[in-house]
Amino acid sequence: MGRLRLLPTVMAVATLLVLLAFLGIVRQNLAQMRTLRDETALIEHTLQVQRELDRVQMQVSDGDSNARRYLLTPGNDALDDFEQAKSNLAVSLTRLQDLVRDNPQQLQRVARLRAATAARLQSADRILEERRTHSLEASLEMARVIDVGRWRTEILNVAAELERYEARLLEQRRSQADQAYALAVNGRVGSGIVSATLLVGLVALYIVYARTRQKREAALIESERRARESMEREQEARAEAERANRLKDDFLAVLSHELRTPLNAVLGWVQIVQAANPADPTIVRALGSIKRNAEAQQRLVEDLLDVSRIVSGKFPLERRPFELRTSVAAAVEAVRPAVDAKQIRLQVSLDPEVPVNGDPDRLQQVATNLLSNAVKFTPAGGLIDVTLARRNGRAELNVADTGEGIPLELQPYIFDRFRQGDGSSTREHGGLGLGLAIVKHIVDAHGGTIAARSEGKGKGSTFSVELPGL
Repeated sequence: MGRLRLLPTVMAVATLLVLLAFLGIVRQNLAQMRTLRDETALIEHTLQVQRELDRVQMQVSDGDSNARRYLLTPGNDALDDFEQAKSNLAVSLTRLQDLVRDNPQQLQRVARLRAATAARLQSADRILEERRTHSLEASLEMARVIDVGRWRTEILNVAAELERYEARLLEQRRSQADQAYALAVNGRVGSGIVSATLLVGLVALYIVYARTRQKREAALIESERRARESMEREQEARAEAERANRLKDDFLAVLSHELRTPLNAVLGWVQIVQAANPADPTIVRALGSIKRNAEAQQRLVEDLLDVSRIVSGKFPLERRPFELRTSVAAAVEAVRPAVDAKQIRLQVSLDPEVPVNGDPDRLQQVATNLLSNAVKFTPAGGLIDVTLARRNGRAELNVADTGEGIPLELQPYIFDRFRQGDGSSTREHGGLGLGLAIVKHIVDAHGGTIAARSEGKGKGSTFSVELPGL
């Protein structure tokens, strides 16, 4: 009887101890989650620095491209684009400086990068002024005298130092985040074990205290424990899958960035050497081959970057009213050399007035990708038919060819990423299988639709795009 009278006191003390243990577990879990959150924020900050550095290099490349364009074909458009690139570059350098302001080493490198870009742009201004007031030959001579290449080299070297530092920092922070994640997971598992142990002990006391309810309470506690463990396993599996997907997207972005930087340098120097009109036919052919292959690689890199932007939800669109005919006509002219080289017949019918509200560059990218696919899969002597018309208040673009067609089993997946008719390493046609996926995203973002039709392999194909008109 004495023991029975003590049971309520024992139960109260046991309940208090269990509550205190739970409070300690909750506090520990919250501390681990805060650590994981802080490490994740540091990773995002490093990624922001890398993205801003990528913008700086893109804008330096844009400035160089517009300067070269002005040297070859002087005009206000090229000069305005050059000035815009300078303005954008100044903004990006300021953002980059703000991002690394707590890191003296990186801050010093940004100062060097700012000085090198300023010298590079000042040299470009002098060369452009020489071109405007004298001649192309005089501007090229000035470029050789002031040695603009050394500033480009300095920019590339400093950017590489910044990138390597941020890459090491990113790797370190990801390692720390992984450790924090592992601690959080282990902490939750340990908490679950401790909690289960405490609950079992408490239940045992309640069983002694109230034997008549032991089976119903034991079954309920066991059911709750299993449900909690099942939920924890599901959450852990989902978190691991999301982490793997983020790692894949980060890899694509870093890979694209690493490939793009040397390609920009190769293309820039090829254009400069070609502008100097080399006399040796072998050098002319070699430069042409280098430029074609570098441009092909650049297109692959741009596709990877577009996919990365789509996945991250940062795919830019600059909408304005314009005539869709201008974008389609520009795409036709872009693929015409490839059409002529394969002796393909090209029929083009473009209505002069097909107004839309959209991004001219992105819609030109849609037309170019569709036409490039048609050229790639149409044999010599084949036919490509391009039509643009306004029907029922909507813009309709059709690209039809007499090429290889689309296998019936592939047609439902033709706009999926990385899907190709022949995915083997020995396939006849190259590419990553990203172009049509990017096209569909652009069309969807404009509120339009795209469809592919083919009667099967070897029977040609037709791609139809519809966009809201004005």
